[in-house]
Amino acid sequence: MRIGDLARACDVNPKTIRYYEAFGLLPKAARAPSGHRIYSERDLRRLQFIRRAKQIGLPLASIRQITTYADTGSCQHLRPRLKELIAAQLSEIEARMKDLQALRRELQGHHAALCRPAAPPPTGVGCSCLDEPSRKSPVLPVAALVRRPPRRKS
Repeated sequence: MRIGDLARACDVNPKTIRYYEAFGLLPKAARAPSGHRIYSERDLRRLQFIRRAKQIGLPLASIRQITTYADTGSCQHLRPRLKELIAAQLSEIEARMKDLQALRRELQGHHAALCRPAAPPPTGVGCSCLDEPSRKSPVLPVAALVRRPPRRKS
């Protein structure tokens, strides 16, 4: 099958498949005499495995470590490593949830403060809307603010 067929079968962009090849998640595709990439059923199964691993939030570097095990057709060698990766993912999610709950409390405090009648700020101070409740450090680390959760299909 050609790259477009593989992309449609796995609901990914052909650019994603080329990226996965360059990143080492997929083996280099065979080429037809015309130069088009040709993929096998094995490549299809591997890409489906990669997609499932991404859906549960595993990083690409971790997925690259386990894709060769997935090709064997046996879970015997894959299970222990996958168990470690999923446990690490669970720990990260728990930490992010804790950070998000702290952010929620912070936002609720700001919202409550904004719902109260505002006293006029001292002259020349500027806007003080976010001064209360005060925090010395951000609730969420910068990395948590820029990380996007995995996209879910509807």
